[in-house]
Amino acid sequence: MEFLGNEMITVDGGNLKIDGHDASKLASTYGTPLYVMSETQTVKNFTRYVESFKEYSEKTGKEFIISFAYKANTNLAVTRLLSKLGCGADIVSAGELYIAKLSDVPSEKIVFNGNCKLKEEIKMGIEAEIRAFNVDSISELVLINETAKEMGKIANVAFRVNPNVDAKTHPKISTGMKKNKFGLDIESGIALETIKMAEKMENVKIVGIHCHIGSQLTYISPFVEEARKIMDFVVLLKNEGIKIRDVNLGGGLGIPYDKNTKIPVQKDLSKAILDVIYEYEGKIELPNLILEPGRSLVATAGVLLGTVEHVKETPVAKWVMIDAGMNDMMRPAIYEAYHEITPCTIRAEKEVVSVAGGLCESSDVFGKDRELPKMEVKDTVAILDVGAYGISMANNYNSRGKPAMILTSEKEVSLIRARETLADLISKDIVPNHLL
Repeated sequence: MEFLGNEMITVDGGNLKIDGHDASKLASTYGTPLYVMSETQTVKNFTRYVESFKEYSEKTGKEFIISFAYKANTNLAVTRLLSKLGCGADIVSAGELYIAKLSDVPSEKIVFNGNCKLKEEIKMGIEAEIRAFNVDSISELVLINETAKEMGKIANVAFRVNPNVDAKTHPKISTGMKKNKFGLDIESGIALETIKMAEKMENVKIVGIHCHIGSQLTYISPFVEEARKIMDFVVLLKNEGIKIRDVNLGGGLGIPYDKNTKIPVQKDLSKAILDVIYEYEGKIELPNLILEPGRSLVATAGVLLGTVEHVKETPVAKWVMIDAGMNDMMRPAIYEAYHEITPCTIRAEKEVVSVAGGLCESSDVFGKDRELPKMEVKDTVAILDVGAYGISMANNYNSRGKPAMILTSEKEVSLIRARETLADLISKDIVPNHLL
């Protein structure tokens, strides 16, 4: 059995191990459902970005900044680990900014995304002196300027542009086409018009251009098209007398959810992007380069462990029911997303089964008609590649508490999120006196 992209996973004597720790024993010790995040794999994923792009700073003398897309995973241990490695933060809310500052992320490595920023969030960003707000609309630009004026401050702004690039990914995570809600359209001139408006404002400073075309990209060609359109736009701005300090090309590099399919990795991305940027040397002063990877930093580092509670056969399928559900990991339910599944005790005999949770939804299924090693009641099951958009999307549907979470390395195992209790489920509820 191959675990492409999951270098922290090994099989020893038929038993699945994570960073050398027996997965079934982890499940027994900490209970299930259980998120396991590998510190080892996270460090490897981040280091590959650094190594792949380090030539840009060496060759140009410009900054290269990796700002982790916090929406992928905001567990404080994960964000602090990345911060200690030198990673910045791509945030989309006041909560994510709060976590970034708790994680000791330098303000000059924080960029604020999102298409509907609130005034209180803008105030927080200005107070924190973040690197840039990635402006998504004219009305947002006006609000940032007005808020900064009230505070007696200058806000750094970059402009999220929409280049109309097909990311060739799932429609629900495509963000760079005209029909998507994100960004200022380049082709119609709205982006240029908005930037010229900003030039006349007293309380914003233009620092960059930003773009993000989608998530889970498994082809390099959309990145190439994006980079070229953005650099062409920077040249256009130069001709209009507007200098751009930062170019932020967003994130989106995919991971191998299907272990039979090899996809581009960090070094492929760096070569494609840098080859385009170098073409503009001499036409403009090359900018600082920012990337916002999320999934490709943490997804492969995460495993969700569940326990087989029941096995039943119907006229059309054999169902393996586990104690994890779509409340714990929503991606299969909302995106029809594929995740590899494996029992942690790997037997020679195989069978075709469907693996599901226990929630009252027919969409609560992790995998249908999979040929897997035979599973029995009380076995531990591993769902792979859940380090991104797993715990961050977890919820309390069916009044289930969110799962516990641990961090593993070859040296140790640490609890990094306590399991929610029944009392936690109603801790924010208030019953009016007349119902007491």
